[in-house]
Formats: sequence, C-alpha cells, structure tokens
Amino acid sequence: MKTLLVLTTAFALSGSVLFANCDRISENNALYKSITQSAASKSDIKRLQQIVGVRADGIWGRRSNRAFEDLVSKCNSYSYPSDTYPISDGIVTDYYQDKTVFEDIPYKSCSNQKEPIYGKIQGGTDPGAVVGGAIVGGIIGKVVSDTDGGTALGAIIGGALANENQKAKTKTAIVGYEDKTICTTKYKRNPRNTIIYSYSTITFDMDGREYVVEFHRN
Repeated sequence: MKTLLVLTTAFALSGSVLFANCDRISENNALYKSITQSAASKSDIKRLQQIVGVRADGIWGRRSNRAFEDLVSKCNSYSYPSDTYPISDGIVTDYYQDKTVFEDIPYKSCSNQKEPIYGKIQGGTDPGAVVGGAIVGGIIGKVVSDTDGGTALGAIIGGALANENQKAKTKTAIVGYEDKTICTTKYKRNPRNTIIYSYSTITFDMDGREYVVEFHRN
C-alpha cells in the first residue's frame, strides 16, 4: 500500500496538462515565434490554433494569443520527473519544470511619410484692406479736388496702395512636402524555454508500507 505524505498540485495537473500539449511546448513556442515574426504560413497558424483550442481560421488575433498564453501558464505549473537514483533503502526522484518565459525583443519599424516643408510666402490680397483703402482714398480725393473725379481717382489710388501694402507682408505657411523615412522602436514578445529545478521526492518502504515524501534541495 502506498501512502503519500505530501501531494502537490503537479500530480493532479500532470494528466490534463500533458493533454494540452505541454510535452511539445518547445515546438509550440517555435510556432508562436514564427507568427510574431510574420514568418508563419497559414497552415502553421491553423496548427497552433488547434493546439491551443481555438477556431483554426489561419488568422492570429487576440483570442488566439490569449489561448496560447493560457496554455503556457498551465504548462509552466507542471513539474515532470527527470533524474531518479537509488539511495540506501529508498529512491530519490528530481522534478523539473520546462518553463516558458517571454522576452521583449526590440526591432525597428520604418514607414515612409510626407513631412510638410514650411517657408515664408507673400501675403495675398485682402479684400477688406483694399476696400478700406479705397474708401479712405476717396474721402481724401474729395477733400482735395472737391469733385467726383477726384473722389474716384483717390479711391483707385487708395485701393492700390492698400493692396501693395498687403503684398509686402509675409507669413509662414506650408510650401510643399518631402518624403521621409520615419523609424520607431517596437517590441516583440518572443518565447524562450528554460529548465528549472522544482522539487524532489524520496520513496521508501517501512513496516511493509511504501511512503513518498516531497522535499526541496538546498
């Protein structure tokens, strides 16, 4: 009869996690990496979607990504036996975890954009200023000549002077566009596998009964 003194969740989860393809987590990570690098074929995307349990439509979106992260989280909680060796009156088994960690890998993303070019341009004709100048010129012409002809001449001269005054003014405005390559730094989450020690067990017989004790190495 076997007595378990310490039972961890790893034993309970091992069957379901293995069913969730944790035994092929390295292969799954390689598929995911190719997707993030836009190097995966549609069939590869469908394959990983089937593994993580979402609709295999060949389009990797938020739902697929969330399902993959859930799979990684489950697989990271699983510990599997690796090294087994006998000691006096017992057997020691070491358990390890094949953990997936994500690294933010920087990359440069560039795009061609049109950048505005600013410069000084001559002021255009301001109808209000021209009309105002014509009115003032007309009044002055009337006063000087006291005739309608003088008024008209003054209006023409006043309007022309006001127009030239507006043209002499400059303003800053967009005078054209130039093509520029704009680059920014973005990040991709790349999975990486790492093996870490989890715990150990010692199995031994005492008084006709088998015991399993869990412990951690220092």
